Amino acid sequence: IDWSRQVDSSVGLTSGALYEYIPATKLKGKEDWVPESQHYEYYSQSTSFPIEVQEERTLNFPEHLQVYLFENGNTRNFDSAKFGTTGVLDYYLMDASSLFPVLALNLSPGDTVLDMCAAPGGKSLACLQTLYPDFVVCNDLSESRTKRMTRVMDQYFFNLEKKIKITRMDGLKISDSNTYSKILVDVPCTADRVSLSENDNNIFRPDRLKERIHLPELQADLLCSALQLVKIGGTVVYSTCSLSPIQNDGVVHMALKKIWEETSVKVIVKDLSEALIPAEEFFCIGKFGLRYGHIILPFLPKNFGPMYFCKFVRSR
Repeated sequence: IDWSRQVDSSVGLTSGALYEYIPATKLKGKEDWVPESQHYEYYSQSTSFPIEVQEERTLNFPEHLQVYLFENGNTRNFDSAKFGTTGVLDYYLMDASSLFPVLALNLSPGDTVLDMCAAPGGKSLACLQTLYPDFVVCNDLSESRTKRMTRVMDQYFFNLEKKIKITRMDGLKISDSNTYSKILVDVPCTADRVSLSENDNNIFRPDRLKERIHLPELQADLLCSALQLVKIGGTVVYSTCSLSPIQNDGVVHMALKKIWEETSVKVIVKDLSEALIPAEEFFCIGKFGLRYGHIILPFLPKNFGPMYFCKFVRSR
């Protein structure tokens, strides 16, 4: 305590000394503070490491993945799903843009899939509906979200244990190397659409500032973990539901840099620009010079997204 700054109590409460401004000498917690502007370094356009980018001209749509959506300009709501005669729900409601990370995985028969941050389970459900994977591991760190995901899967599957394994682990600590041929990394993000419309547990609340500031580090670490876990020749897809260039291409850039500097892993970034052209009839696809990934933008007549996704194939 700086006793020289103490107000003498004998002066009296009515003294003008009590109204004297005394500036703070130290910001408590400053050692943990990361300026938000610092993350713009992630979005550097210059590179000091090699990046291999390959065009991928087709996006295969599995025949058993049945998707329905309203025509352009129709803003009505779908009715809630109901239990059918088979005892499971008839369909799963989700933002149609969430299918793009699943399609980018290019699932094929016999695949082993890890959905690293799976809750609430919609993308895992879409993977399973293709009937291609031998099994899907649905992982999430949150206990409440994992329980919710288990309930969702129970509502859609009879033989849950044959194709699905639900785990609750830190994605950074998953050590099943050389197990997965496809990994989806749908990372925690600012969830821009939800943040605009819901106040409960909003990531922009003042008491979640530190968590929000550190999101890009967490996202990059999760992506690095997936790139090291996937089999050689396997695919990793990174995705967010954010418009933030830092959380999107910025995180991809930092993860690629870290992988190149700290590991022997080599990856190829897949450019899906041409493959996405047929989807422009139903989705507004951003065309503002993203370096690595692709983004579905909210647009009232085609009101899906935001959804950013980037595809990698591990070559070493």
